[in-house]
Amino acid sequence: MKPEETFHVWVARELEIDDTQIESMRLDAAFDLLVSRFELARRRGSNDPVSTGSTKHAGGNSRLCTKRMLEHLGYTPAERRAVQRLLAGSASGWPGLLRLYAAGIQLSPVDRQYARRQLKVFSVQPAARAGRQ
Repeated sequence: MKPEETFHVWVARELEIDDTQIESMRLDAAFDLLVSRFELARRRGSNDPVSTGSTKHAGGNSRLCTKRMLEHLGYTPAERRAVQRLLAGSASGWPGLLRLYAAGIQLSPVDRQYARRQLKVFSVQPAARAGRQ
């Protein structure tokens, strides 16, 4: 990762997707939302602020707050879960794009395959997304 490279540019390159796909999935907005959640958790003394975006490792109030904030972005329940796994990681141990981006790590083939599986949720439901816009 180049020092000046934004998350948007990095994720487009690493997942081999274009701006239109990133915009239709609202990844920039989800990124901003989760980063603000992480910063708040860090200020409050969290040992692992990124876990506040996780569906498994976050505390009850944090999990509910993140869920509601992502719902305000217009995600369906399946999309919300997919974007949380994609960005904040999964209970199975996948670190999530935010950790990988922050560490300047290029995605391995296994990482890319996992992330692209999460993206499929968005391509399966085009009619549902069209109704929200």
